Amino acid sequence: MVLFDSPEELHLFDPGALTPAPHVAEHIPDAGAFFVDWATRGLSAERAREIESAVNGRRNQNGWFPLESLDSIGRKGFWRGPLTYLARMTADDARILQEWATDGLGGDQSNRIEATVDHLLHQQGHAAAATWAVAVRPRTYLDAEVLGDRLLAAWEYNLGSIRAKDVAKSVRRWNR
Repeated sequence: MVLFDSPEELHLFDPGALTPAPHVAEHIPDAGAFFVDWATRGLSAERAREIESAVNGRRNQNGWFPLESLDSIGRKGFWRGPLTYLARMTADDARILQEWATDGLGGDQSNRIEATVDHLLHQQGHAAAATWAVAVRPRTYLDAEVLGDRLLAAWEYNLGSIRAKDVAKSVRRWNR
């Protein structure tokens, strides 16, 4: 017996500036808040505020942390600072989000969704990208909680080898 899958109907639209849907956003961790919590453990209040200010100053208008704000990391002036660890923490996020958003798709559909999700992640943050993917694939159950768990696991793994004293040292060097 041969079963034919009907192609999934996608509701593609130009995302523009998105407000993350509450039912999606509640399951997606905020990369900036996660990093601030992680990076400021054991630091003085003054140093912790410096990191929090640096992270929050890079947020999108929608309140989420877009990855494009890390594009300058690695250039002179930032390469040794604590935001280098934030860039390392989020290094796998585009791949994770693209795999989640395109699960079960192939070809042009997959490519289009991957490109738009990547663009949104870099411009508007994780929750906006996930909100768009859920809206585009309404008949597919894209579980935002699964995505959130995958992101958290990757962040913890990517930060696993970094010691608190490495962060403290990077903050001191950053201020020179």
